[in-house]
Amino acid sequence: MTRINLVGISCLLYGTVFWGLVWYPYRLLSGGGIEPISASLVSFFVALIFSLFSIIPKHFKELLANKKSLFIYASIGCLTNICYVLAVVYGEVVRSMLLFFMSPLWTIFLSYFLIDDEQLTAKHCLVALLSVLGGMIILADFKLSLNIQLSDVFAIVAGMGFAATNVLAKKFKKINFQLKSLSIWSGVFFGGLVIEFFYGHFQFLENIFNPHNAMIILIIGALLFISTLIVQYGLPRVNPVQTSPIFLFEIIVASLSSFYLADELLSLKDFIGGFLILTSITVSVFD
Repeated sequence: MTRINLVGISCLLYGTVFWGLVWYPYRLLSGGGIEPISASLVSFFVALIFSLFSIIPKHFKELLANKKSLFIYASIGCLTNICYVLAVVYGEVVRSMLLFFMSPLWTIFLSYFLIDDEQLTAKHCLVALLSVLGGMIILADFKLSLNIQLSDVFAIVAGMGFAATNVLAKKFKKINFQLKSLSIWSGVFFGGLVIEFFYGHFQFLENIFNPHNAMIILIIGALLFISTLIVQYGLPRVNPVQTSPIFLFEIIVASLSSFYLADELLSLKDFIGGFLILTSITVSVFD
């Protein structure tokens, strides 16, 4: 293993630890009167503030030249991140994570339609079948009917958004990774503002200045800024075949943290369905 490869893997592992633990401070904010959409808005705003001094001045011309593509990227990033936070705050953490990681299924089909020269293969069909079967097992109850909770819908939609982001990252490969990160932070902030304007009425504002809440928001925002850039820095330094298995470490982090911090346990059907989804991801990265 080369030094560059080791640095890249370390960066990705840092990202998996962050996203495997971030559900907990978001739940603390929810308990403090700042619900997931509002919490996403303010924490991503902190990351956006950092970018005003470190990214925008250096890449302003490139930002203007790619504003249409970045707007699309920002919209998908908004959907992905807000739905992810809603899923892990209101649902069971690991169950939400497993449904989120059905993303290879959506990646296959989006790549086929959006990426030139992308072909549907037998391996792709196997990955799709395993993902769908795993998801259905997780969502099924003992009466063999689907028991879909709202948090499950958020997790699945977040996985779709994550897949779309990965495909668009490949399609927009000439755009600087810092601008892609900036577009995600901006998308969540402005998208959250729109949702608050129509549905939330900014009721969270009275709870932001609580010292406990303010400290959590600043910590999440700062780590979010650092984590996004570190992951984007590490991705080009790791063989693409290695990246998906590395990101699966996020589920391990989430499993352990949800057990010790929220006393959550996987049911047998969640374990079986999760095994099929993880198998589909493993199959997807090997030729």
